[in-house]
Amino acid sequence: MLFPISSRRGRVETSLPQTGGRSAVAALQAGPTRRFALLGAVALALAALALPPAARAQDWPSRPVTLVVPFPAGSATDVLARVLAEQLGRGLKQSVIVENKAGANGTIGTTGVARAAPDGYTLLVATSTTHAANASLYRRLQHDPIKDFAPVSRLAQIPFVMLSNPQVPAQNVTALVAYARQNPGKLAWGSGSSGSLIPGQAFVTANQLEMLHVPYKGVPPAIMDTVGGAIQVVFGDLSTAVPQVKGGKLRALAVTSARPHPMLPGIPPLSTVVPGFEMTAWFALYAPAGTPPAVIDKLNKAVVAGLRDPAAQQKLAPGGFEVTTSTPAELGLFAAKETVKWAKAVKEAGIPPME
Repeated sequence: MLFPISSRRGRVETSLPQTGGRSAVAALQAGPTRRFALLGAVALALAALALPPAARAQDWPSRPVTLVVPFPAGSATDVLARVLAEQLGRGLKQSVIVENKAGANGTIGTTGVARAAPDGYTLLVATSTTHAANASLYRRLQHDPIKDFAPVSRLAQIPFVMLSNPQVPAQNVTALVAYARQNPGKLAWGSGSSGSLIPGQAFVTANQLEMLHVPYKGVPPAIMDTVGGAIQVVFGDLSTAVPQVKGGKLRALAVTSARPHPMLPGIPPLSTVVPGFEMTAWFALYAPAGTPPAVIDKLNKAVVAGLRDPAAQQKLAPGGFEVTTSTPAELGLFAAKETVKWAKAVKEAGIPPME
């Protein structure tokens, strides 16, 4: 099945299948035939971005550019965005402002950018939560992660870490499973993004544990409550977890990557207690759909040059970020495939869709 592609006012559009009134991402969660057809449509649409742009970008940017971070200050997304903003400011010779619009698992800030003017002055520092997992975590979104955004570039990736309050009498993840089974309902775990929600629920479901789930607006407040003992377990991104572990405020039990991470030697993968589980949080830059291709191209070049700068990588290294820049087309296909991957993870973890 083919999907016609058209270009109007610099906007690449695809005619994507609709399912029960839901967005195009529903097709990614359907059977293999429709899924591969949609991936093909995405590939063709994104290939159009490589065509000679009609719009002229010489005058852009002529005023400050805003990077919207859909998670709280101090989160991994925020840390990365501030390094990116500094690099883009230098490359574009214009002020780049970071604006945090946290809440609802990243959907508030994401929807705001989807509705912004497609002029290159409002951009989204997106994540695997906003552009992969939320399509399955929510019954209905106020935006379409595929059709409402123009991909710019991948940025970086990072694993999550399973953390516990040191007062919990379990020195490793296997001991925590045993303790939770012996004390049903006694432990509480928190989440502030899909990267903390999905591995947490997968851990509980795979081991048939009775633990109270406490949702937060972001990972940093969940970590702070774990430090304070209000909850006992949380999955935090590596950048915010390592300082707490090194400071003795939290205990690292497992990482969500396929292999142990060099910043936390000796800490095993979560797959030791959740067979087959592997998940890495990723970050990317998006503009509203309809942003002129010439602006997207200029942005992409600035992002790639900025994050490949040794000075930027030196600032990101302590947080465990692995820089992974890309072309707009590569990001589009990557996110489409990740939507399928995270949908499977949500289903296996037994997480019901939220309203």
